[in-house]
Amino acid sequence: MGQNRPPPIQWLMVFDAVATSLSFKAAASSLSVSPPAVSQQIKALEAWLEVPLFERKPRSIRLTPAGEFYSQVAADLVATHKQGHMRFLRRFQNSSLNVSAPLFIAQEFMIPNYLSFKQFLSDTELRIEARSSYVDFDRDPLEAAIRFGDGNWPGLDCRLLCPADLAPVCSPAYAAKNNLVDVQQLKDQKLISPTEDLSQWRVLLGQAADQLDDIFVCDSYLAAIKAASEGVGITLALLPSTNAWVNDGRLVLPFDIRIPSARGYWMVSPQGGHRAREIEAFHQWALSLFDGLPPIKKTLNAVSLPL
Repeated sequence: MGQNRPPPIQWLMVFDAVATSLSFKAAASSLSVSPPAVSQQIKALEAWLEVPLFERKPRSIRLTPAGEFYSQVAADLVATHKQGHMRFLRRFQNSSLNVSAPLFIAQEFMIPNYLSFKQFLSDTELRIEARSSYVDFDRDPLEAAIRFGDGNWPGLDCRLLCPADLAPVCSPAYAAKNNLVDVQQLKDQKLISPTEDLSQWRVLLGQAADQLDDIFVCDSYLAAIKAASEGVGITLALLPSTNAWVNDGRLVLPFDIRIPSARGYWMVSPQGGHRAREIEAFHQWALSLFDGLPPIKKTLNAVSLPL
């Protein structure tokens, strides 16, 4: 057969699906075809290459050394195809602007103020994807995003929207029940965290943070804030994004302290994008949302150690 010529590209798409899942059935489901059709194309690819790509066992399959090598060829081709498609969508499908944001920012600020985006760009529909993870602009059909962090994301245009401080918060009932008056009481409380990373607590508790064992880990900052407002325990709020929750009494600041942070909320987008007008409008709209946040109604003392 045409061994010296590359095999049909459509076979590599199927091979990549099987190599990734190590299952003909799972690959068929992801490709919306039947398992026999997948098996037939894999056999055709092996015949073309004149080498087996899988070791087939009664209940499982695994890649041969040749399959391991060729799986990278297929993966690179599929990735290039997806990235090219994303770039095509960004450049030529201009009726909408697709962005992402953390769950809390999307639900608290962006969605309630969705209609005001038209004041900044009247001819473009804004589509918001709320997510906990960072967007991969090479793979996801998104033009911009709001992120929380230090702004150090190489290859992206990063524009600061709002710096952030951190402060312990809980429900009024939890504060009263536990008679919270001193920061050192934190080591004996139920602490709530949106991640497994406890470095933020270490600023307040020092090495005692390494011995904490009563931690409730949520899947997002929004979940952590809601859990605290329901009296589950204490979490670290991002100010000023959570100021409204404090001002209206859903949360209280039992220790009247804040932790200065080198991080904040940023708008990020790929450098050299083709939609500068739309992204600039989104940036200005996002800035207006953060600029409109209410100030906290009490004075907070900064802790001595920055995060």
